[in-house]
Amino acid sequence: MPTVGPIRETNVPMVYDSDSAGFAAPADMRGPENGSVAYTQAANGSLQLRIRVEFGQVNTKYQVYLVCGPSHATACGFVTIGTLTTNAAGAGAAAITVPLAVLQAAPFGPGFRNDHLDLIGNDPRTSILSVGAINYYICRGQAGGAAKAKAGAAAAAGMETGSGDPLKTAGGSKVKIGSAKVSKKR
Repeated sequence: MPTVGPIRETNVPMVYDSDSAGFAAPADMRGPENGSVAYTQAANGSLQLRIRVEFGQVNTKYQVYLVCGPSHATACGFVTIGTLTTNAAGAGAAAITVPLAVLQAAPFGPGFRNDHLDLIGNDPRTSILSVGAINYYICRGQAGGAAKAKAGAAAAAGMETGSGDPLKTAGGSKVKIGSAKVSKKR
């Protein structure tokens, strides 16, 4: 019998957004499922992610990006939060914690957040994995501190930031970004 109580973590499917075999065509956050992300927000406000790839590109190091906005078409900035490396079968896993100070800083910030993850491999035209609907809440005064301290949070944590979507930065004009229907279903 199921236990009634708080939800301890949320699981979101990962899709193969673009690849050389043409499964997903333009990067529109649609494609065959090939893994998942389990996430939770810790008591200190940080975002804890457990990423599992079942069928990625073999022996590939993916850069993992937290992207502001629910889709590629609505992206307003990003931060590199870590890496995930697949084995000879294309499987891989990573556990990544995004500190609260990074989540409070631009391009993210306080309030209810609906962001997404992009995992971009060696060639962004052929190895994009996407995860939508990473929902969390950041209180305006949760960590306190000056805006200057928040602005340097990503750099202090060794995370690169940028504007727009990382596909545009990593892939340049080589990656076609399609429009996606944003589902509010949880």
